[in-house]
Amino acid sequence: MGDRAHVTIGPAAALAAAGPADGQVRRARAVVVARTVAYVFVVGMLAFGLLPIVTAVTDRRPWWVVAAGAAGFATAATAFVRVVTEAMRRPWRNRRLGDALLVTGVVLLLPVTVDRDWQVVGFLAISALSVTLRPRYGLLAALGVLLVVAVERIALDTPGVGFLTLQDLLTGAALAGIIVLVAFVEELFAARAEVARMAVDAERLRFARDLHDTLGHNLSAIALKSELALRLIDRDPERTRAEFTDVHAIARESLRDVRAVVKGYRRDSLERELSGVQSVLVAAGVRCDVTPAPAGLPAPVEEALAWAVREAATNLLRHSNASRCRVSMHQTDEAIRLDVANDGAGAAPTDEVGGSGLAGLAERLAPLGGTLTAGIRGDGEFVLTVHIPI
Repeated sequence: MGDRAHVTIGPAAALAAAGPADGQVRRARAVVVARTVAYVFVVGMLAFGLLPIVTAVTDRRPWWVVAAGAAGFATAATAFVRVVTEAMRRPWRNRRLGDALLVTGVVLLLPVTVDRDWQVVGFLAISALSVTLRPRYGLLAALGVLLVVAVERIALDTPGVGFLTLQDLLTGAALAGIIVLVAFVEELFAARAEVARMAVDAERLRFARDLHDTLGHNLSAIALKSELALRLIDRDPERTRAEFTDVHAIARESLRDVRAVVKGYRRDSLERELSGVQSVLVAAGVRCDVTPAPAGLPAPVEEALAWAVREAATNLLRHSNASRCRVSMHQTDEAIRLDVANDGAGAAPTDEVGGSGLAGLAERLAPLGGTLTAGIRGDGEFVLTVHIPI
């Protein structure tokens, strides 16, 4: 217990350690900053609507021109702000289609019915339609409005039609892009929080599975050898000493394994696992025949097979009265198959009700494309079979 394990914390674990409240605060701050920047840009663009009013006042045009222009622009600006507010949360959902159409109608009517100078706000209709309608339809609608505005300018003999049309296109696209970007920022932070949550859940599952598989086998071995040593303590002191020495070694190995599981760096040796399982089963009075492990197996495959051997032996000790066990492996160029058979089919060594051993083993095999089957064969033996492609 004097040794201290140094645990490496990855980004997902660090994010989880910071707590969900910290993540929500950072997300809220980022969204507030993005929305503030977007609103400032929107207000700056709406300031263009003041130019026709200022021009009408300085040129001393009729009062109704100023009043009608100001009222129409105020209506369009209010509807546009509602469109922007909705699009920052959920763009392209048709939620504010009525407001977008109102903005478009005012933008197209003001130059014709009130004053030609109101052509400078054509970009508002382009932007409103682009962020309200579905992308494909929004693009077509925006190009249609741009074409109508260009025709209006030609009909009203406005100078610089090409320049003004290009200006509307670029300004409307930039404004729409900033509005949609705010929604993307919020979705990005939400997705990041979800990925962190899933990473933490996966790490918890890995830890629980590794801890179950590691301690389940080792504690079963310790209990078995301790029981055997207690029965032999008076009859065979030397054998008792040997059994307690094994218990001590398994306990220290368990401590190392638990530390390795916590660190996430555990790598099982198939050869070591086969030797340990054979030793434990023989001590339990089970005759165990083991074929040597094939050489040159990929590390993930070897580790999965080691876990399979461990789990099969653990289940046999817990749930079976078997007297004979056979561990065999068959390798081809395409795959390797592990068979662990025993004659304790009367009390088949399946997982206890609610257990997670075989389920955890199946989860380990899934990323490798492996399969797990367990059941009683025709000759009465219970066989656990693992098949892994190479």
